[in-house]
Amino acid sequence: METAIPEGFKEMVRGMQGIDGEALLAALDTPSPVSIKINRRKLVDCSQQDVAGTLGYGDLKPVPWCASGFYLPSRPQFTLNPLLHAGVFYVQEAGSMFYESIVQEVAADMPPGLVLDACAAPGGKSTSILNALPDGWTLLSNEFVPTRAAVLRENLLKWGYPDIVVTNSPVSALAKTGPLFSIVAVDAPCSGEGMMRKEPVARSQWSPGLVQQCAALQREILADAVDALLPGGILIYSTCTFNTTEDDDNLQWLVDNFGLEPIQLRCAALVPGHADNPSGNHAVRFMPHITDSEGLFVAALRKPGELRPVKNPKAKLSQLMKGCKVLCDGYPAPTMKGKNLIPDPTAALDVTFDANKYPRADVDLTTALDYLRHNAITLPAGSPAGVTVLTYKGFPLGFVKNLGNRANNMYPKEWRIRNL
Repeated sequence: METAIPEGFKEMVRGMQGIDGEALLAALDTPSPVSIKINRRKLVDCSQQDVAGTLGYGDLKPVPWCASGFYLPSRPQFTLNPLLHAGVFYVQEAGSMFYESIVQEVAADMPPGLVLDACAAPGGKSTSILNALPDGWTLLSNEFVPTRAAVLRENLLKWGYPDIVVTNSPVSALAKTGPLFSIVAVDAPCSGEGMMRKEPVARSQWSPGLVQQCAALQREILADAVDALLPGGILIYSTCTFNTTEDDDNLQWLVDNFGLEPIQLRCAALVPGHADNPSGNHAVRFMPHITDSEGLFVAALRKPGELRPVKNPKAKLSQLMKGCKVLCDGYPAPTMKGKNLIPDPTAALDVTFDANKYPRADVDLTTALDYLRHNAITLPAGSPAGVTVLTYKGFPLGFVKNLGNRANNMYPKEWRIRNL
């Protein structure tokens, strides 16, 4: 990587307590690992052999802290695998997959309720949360930046869990109705030191001033997140950075200002070489010179009080949504076109979709990629006329309207593959 690591960052890292600064700096000049996460509701068997056979990727290696995560030996052209677009897997940095283990652990002792992912785009941590949640929970995923929120909506609709809401709002709007969520995740905007391994911009933009600016923004978001969290609920705070200002200091700020109690996660034992915060507050660090990951600091904290289920949570969530820009509330309903009821183009991706409602046509790789490019395609001879679910390796991609000599493409135009 041509962009040099800033000298100020080097000096900071070398002075951090309990961290081998030279080893960390050396790791930031090595290639990032390549990793994917399996959708546990679409590919139920997450065994290494079954995943490799289904996805067509060999030499997989399990991610130790996430049962659905795997490393690949190199980076293929993921976009040309139709199963990515079917929501069967997600390309994600391995450290961030730890969210799945955290939520699985904390949700096990809770009745079904509401979860907020406050800074959710592009959707990696939201999909990890959905992998971990039992049926019956509802996830609200929010992103403040409109273009990133559109990507978040796409990725979550592809993932297939029906009880989702996607909003494009400031976090303060999600706290106006008071405590509502049993779990709130804040993967806060940060100085991105963990991204220095793969993104030159993370190196060129870094400065002590940026660190202070991000820390202040994080506290604003965290204050709203605590307001939205039910008493007895769990706040998950994370950054993809290393400095103590954004990590340890903000964790201590949550303890001092809101009385939140950091909890010691059992799943932390899955992370090689993890160490608790020097101050005594429980946290988990993913360090690229120790773990096959980029950079992640994460802690789970309990809000004082007893967790009590929200009565009629869907109604209260609807009230909250009135003050937000809502991009989706579950999967859109079908619409009437003339005398025909036409399904929403995304409905086939829903894991609860009744596949027996429409005929199915399983297609080869070439036809699947033509469909994902939003081209007209031709189905195999003898395929039924009318609205048909198009599948690849048995997994739904979407709908076509089969006319016989060709099939009209119903795939969302804004999702189409370009330039490949």
